[in-house]
Amino acid sequence: MDKNQLMRIGAFAKAANVTIRTVRYYLECGLLPPEKRNENNQRIFNDEDLHWITNLHYLREAGMSIVELQHYTTLVREGDSSLPQRIELMREQRKRVIASIADKQEQLKVIDHKLERYLAGDSAVM
Repeated sequence: MDKNQLMRIGAFAKAANVTIRTVRYYLECGLLPPEKRNENNQRIFNDEDLHWITNLHYLREAGMSIVELQHYTTLVREGDSSLPQRIELMREQRKRVIASIADKQEQLKVIDHKLERYLAGDSAVM
């Protein structure tokens, strides 16, 4: 994508792999930069906005709450002085993701065990 290419909300949402509703919600929550509008008063987004929403979406999918994303967004906008706080925030989120992965691995073990038993002909296993 050309760095100077501007997208309207539909193309932006599609490029970010989110819904238009998500874009609007992130705007309402103050997670995206102040909106820009074209000569027809339509919201427009650029490549920088796309990079930002993609990262927000990944963090959201990784379990960060909207409140945490708002705090993170505030810290980023504060600049370099907030770097230690952002590092700590990411470290905490990383711990939560690792714990979630461990939980999913345990869940997978249970499913694999059930499949193994069913495939062996033990239909009585709950």
